[in-house]
Amino acid sequence: MSMYRVARRHKQQAVVLPLVFLVVGGVGTLLGLLVFLDRPVTQSLVAVVTFTVVLALGVAFVRWLDKWEPEPPLFIIGAFVWGAGVSALISGIVNSVVGLSLQSESVAAIYSAPLIEESTKGLFLVIVLLSTRRGRAEFNSLTDAIVYGAMVGLGFAWIEHISYALMPETMVDSTQIIMIRLVLVAYLHPMLTIIVSIGIWAGLNARGPLRLGWPFLAWCLAVGLHFLHNSSMELLGDGGYLIAAGIELLVFTGLVIVGVVARRQERATLLQQLPALVHFGWITPLEAGWLHDLTARRRMVAAAGSEKGLLRDFIQNVTELALIRGRLDRAQRGGEPPESWIRLHGELADLVHHQRPEVHRILSGGGGWTQLPGAPGQLWGANPRS
Repeated sequence: MSMYRVARRHKQQAVVLPLVFLVVGGVGTLLGLLVFLDRPVTQSLVAVVTFTVVLALGVAFVRWLDKWEPEPPLFIIGAFVWGAGVSALISGIVNSVVGLSLQSESVAAIYSAPLIEESTKGLFLVIVLLSTRRGRAEFNSLTDAIVYGAMVGLGFAWIEHISYALMPETMVDSTQIIMIRLVLVAYLHPMLTIIVSIGIWAGLNARGPLRLGWPFLAWCLAVGLHFLHNSSMELLGDGGYLIAAGIELLVFTGLVIVGVVARRQERATLLQQLPALVHFGWITPLEAGWLHDLTARRRMVAAAGSEKGLLRDFIQNVTELALIRGRLDRAQRGGEPPESWIRLHGELADLVHHQRPEVHRILSGGGGWTQLPGAPGQLWGANPRS
């Protein structure tokens, strides 16, 4: 019997772990929101609405970055509730214990907060990478690193902003805190977690000591910036906040630029690899003609009717196949690429090959047609033909 008749036709997705993130993180988020019960409804609504708008703007940018190879919703939501629930809850407990034991909230804010908060936020990325092979496969571009880091940071920032805004007893004091946080720290936590995430991505693609060196250096940079922010007035005087804010603005701007460049690089890699995918017979020239354009992708999905899910799955697999080929090409310059990457390439090639007849049936209105075999040639991974 042909291998293709028994192989799976859909990519196996990690479900259990993201669901655990959702449940645990959701419980933590609810515990954090219990502070609303101690404040007037108007005060709570102003804080929630204001920082939900900040959150929505951040998520909109993340969604724009994530257009070419969207991450699984369970992982994205799991990242958010990890930041808002697990990380915020653990950090809050640790910071409170440190503050009470040392009888100093400022010491906890300056020393404990940067260490525990950047560690617990980054822990989500470590768990995603190390716990399952499917999770490691999803973390396959610099854009993914930025997306996951941003979502964890946005979750943490959302719950922290609201909590600080509701600490005062009066609406006037609460409004002052809201304005200060909007100006100075609106996206501080996403920025810091993105730095850690980029370091993890760099380590994942490095060799030797740098595999651990890059993540550690990125974590140190995030902790250092967080320490500078929290201790700016003690270190730099009354204008310290403004100096720290200026440094953070430069870093934030740089990360936005990195994100835009990474998004463009994803498209460039896809354009570079599409001819190879056609050459090896995994897709047709016609498919390559619309896979490189987001607007054309949307039109094709809309035309698929009730079978949109299958076409989206095909588009996702083709894009991931192109991206892993790009990583393999770059890794080959420094030696033999990791075996896990080659294995992932083979799995994605098989999936795309299996989905072709169904995709052709959808796009041809049900009639379908016989495909010419792909051209022979050296390729990454195995793609035996029946």
